[in-house]
Amino acid sequence: MLEEIRNGELPTTVFKRLIKADSSIGNIRLAEILGDEFVELSSLAQQLVWHWKGPGRSQGLSDESLDAELLKMLKDAKYL
Repeated sequence: MLEEIRNGELPTTVFKRLIKADSSIGNIRLAEILGDEFVELSSLAQQLVWHWKGPGRSQGLSDESLDAELLKMLKDAKYL
């Protein structure tokens, strides 16, 4: 995930690809993966992923909102 995002892919694009590869992955698991891979991120990043309106969900943060917030947090944590 780290390399894909560092190479310019949006976080939600990466998340959707993970979900497509394994439909059992939900927002909570995505948040865990994010936290495991980006250990310097605030736990707020995981909370944002929990509230993302991912595939199959009717409520939550839009792709654009989540991408903007996560990219800012990743830059602040010096990942990007």
